[in-house]
Amino acid sequence: MSDLIDTRSPAKDLANIRDVFTIDMSELAILLGTNRRTAYAWLKGDEPNPEAVPRIQRLSNIAERVKQMNISRLDKLVHRPISDGRSLFDVLQADTDPTEVLASLQAIDTKEAQTRRESKGSGKHLRSLDAVLGEFSVPIDLQKLGWTNAVDSKHRSGVDKSNL
Repeated sequence: MSDLIDTRSPAKDLANIRDVFTIDMSELAILLGTNRRTAYAWLKGDEPNPEAVPRIQRLSNIAERVKQMNISRLDKLVHRPISDGRSLFDVLQADTDPTEVLASLQAIDTKEAQTRRESKGSGKHLRSLDAVLGEFSVPIDLQKLGWTNAVDSKHRSGVDKSNL
């Protein structure tokens, strides 16, 4: 991964990291290997120690890459275990190359967006009980479970009298 030249101040980089990854100050401090008080001070404009600046810039560059990927609902994905049980947050914390995790997140986002679109327009939420039960690999016999009579009596009288 080639790092872009960052001309922003460390405070703007930190704000960018927080905004893109939708993390709170405690999580930002964890990513930076510091405490919340120091992270707040840097975010307010205090100069970070020279050792922290390259890490801040690297995280901000990754945040820019993620922003360009247009991953919707990143706040729901940043902590989701993706690769070997590690989340994007874990990878960022470990300061390892996030390319594989970012590709996986992009694929997950695309799949979940497709699922959301399909479920809105497909009428799946309006399916009958028989249609839903038909999706199970093991048939469910409601009569053996004693549910058919309760359902039938409820439909006839409007009230389920089997539990009275």
